Amino acid sequence: MRHVVPLLAAALCFSCAVAPTAHRTYEAPPPSSVHASPDALSEPTERELRALQQGQAPAPSTKPANRKPPAPEWRVGQAVLQGFFGVSAFENVEREGGSNPDVDGDDGDLDEMPLLGGGTQYKLGGENLSYGLEGFFSFGGRANAAAFVAGGGGAAVAVDVDMFVFDMYGGPFVSTFLGDSLRLYAGAGPLLEWANYDQDFVGGHDSGSGFGYGTYARVGFEFLLASRTMLGLGARWSDSTVDLSGGLGDLEMDGFQVLLTLSRGF
Repeated sequence: MRHVVPLLAAALCFSCAVAPTAHRTYEAPPPSSVHASPDALSEPTERELRALQQGQAPAPSTKPANRKPPAPEWRVGQAVLQGFFGVSAFENVEREGGSNPDVDGDDGDLDEMPLLGGGTQYKLGGENLSYGLEGFFSFGGRANAAAFVAGGGGAAVAVDVDMFVFDMYGGPFVSTFLGDSLRLYAGAGPLLEWANYDQDFVGGHDSGSGFGYGTYARVGFEFLLASRTMLGLGARWSDSTVDLSGGLGDLEMDGFQVLLTLSRGF
C-alpha cells in the first residue's frame, strides 16, 4: 500500500501532461497552396514590378481595341467641305474667230491641264438619299503648251500657248452611303469661267482674257478613313465658251477632269 500511492500520483501527472496533446488536431494546408499548377503562376510584368516598388497597385494591362469607325451622320443644314486636285483631259480646246487664225490645241498638249480647287455641299434634306446644293471653284493652267494654227496651203504652224482658267460652278446634288464607309454622289449645274490666253508664234505675240459661261456635271465616290476624313476619286465634265479680248475671238473648251478628292465634315 505504501508503494501504490506514489505510483498512482505519477500516473495522474503523466496523464495530465499527455491529454492536451492527444486531443490536438491539425488541418492540412489547402492543396492550392502546396501543389500550385504551373499555369496558375505567372511572372509579373515590368510595369507591375515598377508599380509594386512604388507602393501602388499595378494597373491591369490592356491593348487598344481595333474598333471600326462609326457610320457617318449627315444632318440637315450641315455642310461638308471637299478639296481636290487633278488633271483636265479636254476633248476639244480651240480658239476661233477674231482677227487671228484659229488655233487648235487638240493635236498638241494644251488639252492636258493640272487643276486645284474645292468647295462645299450643303444638305437640305433626305435620309437614305441626301440632297442639297453645292458650290465649287477651281484653278487650272498650262505654260508653253503646244498648239497648231492652219497656215497657208494647209501647213500646220506651231504656236506656244500660256493659258490660265478660273471656274466657279454649282447646283443641286444627291448623295448616298453604301454601308458604313462608302459614299456616292453626283451634281450638275451652270458654270462661270474666266480665262487668260497668250500665244506666241513666229513673228508675233497675241494675248487676251475674258469671261464666259457653260455647264458642268460631276460624279464621284469616297471611302471613310479612321480620322473621319473621306478620300476618293471624282470626275467632272464641262462645256464652256469664253469671249476673249484683243481680237482673239472665242475660247471653246469641253471635256473631262479626273480628280482626287478629300472631304471633311461628317
